[in-house]
Amino acid sequence: TDYVQSGGCTVVNELPNSDGGEGIIYVDRVVSLTNPVPPPSSSPGRSCEAALSIDASSAFSVDIADTSLGVGPSSYDASLCLDTAFGGAGPVFWIKLDGVRPGNELDLTTCGFDTDLSVFEGSCSSLSMAACDGDSGSCSVDYGSSIDDFVPKADTQYYIVVGGYGGESGAATLTGTYSSTDPEPPNPTSKRYVECGRRNRCSEEPKWADVDEKHEVRCCADERISNSWKKTDGCSVWGESNGGFACANRKTFVEASSICELAGARLCSAAELAAGCAAGTGCGHDSDLVWSSDEEPSSAPPSTSTSPPPPPSPKPSPPPPPSASSSPPPPPPPSPPPSPPPPPSPLLSPPGVCVDDPNCPHLNDGDCDDGGPGSDYDICDFGGDCSDCGTRAPVEMRWVECGRAGGCRNEPSRWADSSETHEVRCCS
Repeated sequence: TDYVQSGGCTVVNELPNSDGGEGIIYVDRVVSLTNPVPPPSSSPGRSCEAALSIDASSAFSVDIADTSLGVGPSSYDASLCLDTAFGGAGPVFWIKLDGVRPGNELDLTTCGFDTDLSVFEGSCSSLSMAACDGDSGSCSVDYGSSIDDFVPKADTQYYIVVGGYGGESGAATLTGTYSSTDPEPPNPTSKRYVECGRRNRCSEEPKWADVDEKHEVRCCADERISNSWKKTDGCSVWGESNGGFACANRKTFVEASSICELAGARLCSAAELAAGCAAGTGCGHDSDLVWSSDEEPSSAPPSTSTSPPPPPSPKPSPPPPPSASSSPPPPPPPSPPPSPPPPPSPLLSPPGVCVDDPNCPHLNDGDCDDGGPGSDYDICDFGGDCSDCGTRAPVEMRWVECGRAGGCRNEPSRWADSSETHEVRCCS
């Protein structure tokens, strides 16, 4: 009867259905049809699946005409909310955040009436509450909502649910701002410093590198992102080679920067790498040159104690030939050669090293991870994976030096295990 004019049909037979309700009615003629009433549209904001998608890669503002379109999720946890009597089941408006910036604090505010603001993470079929607020907002209308401690994670989908106190609804405005500024895009013409993954482990010298060269990637974070991130004694940052991202080999500087930013971290500085703040974090990068964030200045050395030496000064011009009318003065006596510096004292590791270092992320897993003789991986400090490597015997280290200064281009001078094989020269 929704589709025909009144009086347009004549009933000729009616059959009741098996449940006793209205039966099927047959008609003998139709005078005229009215326009069918379409079913309600799936307006954006009615549900998680139909959430209004917005670009959250930078600051945003969304005007919501009516928050009464949908119903809140069953996973709403009122205990996480401040000053609210929403409960989660009242009328709400759903918003989907696309392109959030991991690791950057996102401040959210709703104004318009006595709102309730909550953030959920996961898929629509499996949501969990990440943040919530009732009346902390500072709006021209009392009892707005504000969340100022929400930090998005990488590879996570987020939804915002806007409701009201005691089931209220109305028009509201949602704003989102990041507390940190957008990172400056790297200068493609400026060189960046590549530092050895662990001091004295690389066959190449650290250097300034063109940004389109290919090098390995390690990241640093000012706060611990997950349990796999390692903080070394003497460092104020946490380092990783594959914490929330895969091992990254042979990447350009721009690619390396993006990998760390997507993980909620950043490239380490050259000084942090030289201090070992990311050493031993895996992927075999201890013996590789790793990208740092240091940009080559116009006329200054890099900001790390392991900077490459300046180029040698040019040779002085030879003296002019003596004139024919005067005899040359006798040459000065040759200066005695400078005494060579004393050889470094041998290094000896502590006897009987055997510690299960809590900073070692893979203890007691059947693989020896301390980089020592017979180890499977070089992730932990030497002697720090006792449960898998056993007690480490003391190792005496001796200094190996180039046979002629500047003649060993492919291998730097370094401390070497006394069991290594090298060439011999003698002095008496």
